[in-house]
Amino acid sequence: MQESALWSEGVPRTREGWGRLVDAFKDDIVRYAFRRVGDLQLAEDLAQDVFVRTYEARGRLGEVRNVRAYLYKAAANMCVDWLRKNKHGEKTIADGALAVEAKGPSAPEVTEACEELRRIEGILRRIPQDQAEVLRLHVLDELAFSEIAEVTGCTTATVKSRFRYGLEKVRRAMGKGEEA
Repeated sequence: MQESALWSEGVPRTREGWGRLVDAFKDDIVRYAFRRVGDLQLAEDLAQDVFVRTYEARGRLGEVRNVRAYLYKAAANMCVDWLRKNKHGEKTIADGALAVEAKGPSAPEVTEACEELRRIEGILRRIPQDQAEVLRLHVLDELAFSEIAEVTGCTTATVKSRFRYGLEKVRRAMGKGEEA
């Protein structure tokens, strides 16, 4: 069953349902937080906080139409709050690569993936943040434009526009042979 169909009824109210929700979205939320803060352990902690706070608030959430978008929005807010409170700029993927490499048995593949993410992030840092965020959410996290609109709090038309303009800027940067 596809994730979106599984959670079309909103936030689960039972522990069993909640466990299935966490299993379905945990890795996605950790990856998203990792790209935002650049530290795997911190990303895991922030993702856990997202799930704990959402679970505690489940009775007050009412009818969440799109659980996936809601979790991404909560993760985005959690990352921004953490970065603001700790007065850290976002770390680069390079800073978090060692933590990722230490976790997995396939270090060469992880290292290669980290290098690619580092290159992508280097290019994305050169375009406006709102456009870069839309590109990350659509390309890396595979969110639909309507979901990104929910996460970012703007219209779907604005999201599509940011995606188009951001993609044009990335293409120009790559066409010039710029290295991240």
